[in-house]
Amino acid sequence: MSGIPTLREPQQVVEETGKIQTDRRGLLKGLFAFLGSLVLGSFFYGLYRFMAPGAGTHPPVEVPLGELAPGTAYSLQYGGSPGILIREEDGGLLALSLVCTHLACTVVWNPEKREFHCPCHDALFDAQGHVLSGPPPAPLERWKVEMKGDRVLVGGA
Repeated sequence: MSGIPTLREPQQVVEETGKIQTDRRGLLKGLFAFLGSLVLGSFFYGLYRFMAPGAGTHPPVEVPLGELAPGTAYSLQYGGSPGILIREEDGGLLALSLVCTHLACTVVWNPEKREFHCPCHDALFDAQGHVLSGPPPAPLERWKVEMKGDRVLVGGA
């Protein structure tokens, strides 16, 4: 058996300088362990954010009532999403998200027709946010509206 090489399991070898020399298998194990810990960490962080109290709440947006004449609309941002506050002719207030429920495009308010138009797939919503036509599966998201003196609070818990 003098000419046949013998196979042996690769091992980590400690060189005389104190450095560890590793093989390909050890490197891949370490890489997969690192990537697995990233995946598990992001999963548990998402689970924590979902279950944490107050994780999805944002402070309400204040709008002066004087800026809202009957029949007008006020554009705003709540929690990073575009929205609109509409004061009806009868004085009622309605706050809606301007994010389409189909593919999250931004819808546009048309005050003359009193409807919202989504330019992505030609969807239409009425003045209350209900779907009139197109592919959206649900109406526009309604936000809480509260009166406090001469201010209107949009959103909040």
